[in-house]
Formats: sequence, structure tokens, C-alpha cells
Amino acid sequence: MRIIYLILARKNSKRIKNKNLLKLNNKTLIELTIDFVKKIAPLKHIIFSTDSEKMRKIANNLGVKTPWLRPKNLSLDNTSSYKTSIHAIKWYENKFNKIDAVALFQPTSPFRSKKHFENALKKFKKNPKIPLVSVKKVGLTGDKILIKKNKYMTYFTNKKDKVNTYIPNGSFYIIQKKALIKNKSFYANKMNYYEMFDNLMNIDIDTPDDYLMAKKLSSKKN
Repeated sequence: MRIIYLILARKNSKRIKNKNLLKLNNKTLIELTIDFVKKIAPLKHIIFSTDSEKMRKIANNLGVKTPWLRPKNLSLDNTSSYKTSIHAIKWYENKFNKIDAVALFQPTSPFRSKKHFENALKKFKKNPKIPLVSVKKVGLTGDKILIKKNKYMTYFTNKKDKVNTYIPNGSFYIIQKKALIKNKSFYANKMNYYEMFDNLMNIDIDTPDDYLMAKKLSSKKN
């Protein structure tokens, strides 16, 4: 199975300025992510997609393909990861070979385990038609969950099993190219998952509070 390993990093961000260039343990989020992906994939299969010349230089210095700056129409707040990924896939396939699948990595989830990814990839390869996403359980567990309906709250009940709620932790997504094109998304109605339990690896930096938490947890690991 031919897989490309794609890192997406836009220069503008809504909540934190230059979010992808924030530093943890003296390395930017993009450096941490690139360092990890280099451990699991050949350099020739890694693509860094950005609209930032500064980030492009960082990636190039680390030996990762950054053959272009992303077009402005693919660098907007509402630009989907799907569109950006298709842009990178088309370039790669025109330049090199056709691919079967994509592994996507977000710099805002900078702490990862090689063992975790390898186990997740094995799981994906057993049933590649189903996308796989890394997840964490959120603090919403019970047999009675309240949901808003019109102006009021009502029970969302599951009488057979307790409700467990999960969200993507941003660490990685793995999807067959055919499924990505069909769904126009890294998500689907049916997905495989890899659950993570380590607080540091579940960090997804989207707000200043997330960044403070990441600095606190990462400093304890050293």
C-alpha cells in the first residue's frame, strides 16, 4: 500500500496568532510534528503543505518536501483539510506515483507515539475501506444524557449500553484515497479508531489555555 504522509500548516489562525509556530521544549509545533513523521515514513513520501514562507523554510531545512506555497484560495479560514489534501495528492501523483491512502497530521497535536501510529496503521490495513481516526474519550459518560430540544432539555437515553463520548484528538487520520474523494472529508458515517489515554498526546492546541496546558504537561515529561 502506497501512503503519503501529509502535514498541513496554515499561517493564519483565528484564536492564536501564528499558532503553528508556537514553541514547546524549544521546538515549534511544526518541527515537533515533522520530527515525528520522519520516524515513521521515508522522506520521499512526506509532504508539508503551507502558505507560509517561514514555515516552508523550516520544513525544507528538515528535509521535507515543500514544493510550493499553498494557493490563497486553499488558505482561508473555511478551507477544508479535504481540499488542501487533494491539492497535495494531485501534485504528488503528477510528479511521482499514484497513491492508495493518506495519513494526515496536525501540528496542533504535537506529541505522538511511534508505537501508537504503527498499531493504528496495522488496524487500518486490515480494513482499508474504512477511515481511521485517533480519538480521546471526553468527560461525558452515562445512561442519561441531556440534550437541547427546542427551548428545553430532554433525555437522550440508550437503554442497552451506557453512552460513551469521543472526539478526534488531532494526532492522526488515515484514509484510503478513494474514500477521501467519495466522502470529501477525512470523516465518514462509519470509522475505525485508535483511542489514546495519555493526557499529553491528547493535547490539541486551539486556544491559549490549551497552549498553557501543553507547556505544563510537556515540562513534566522532561
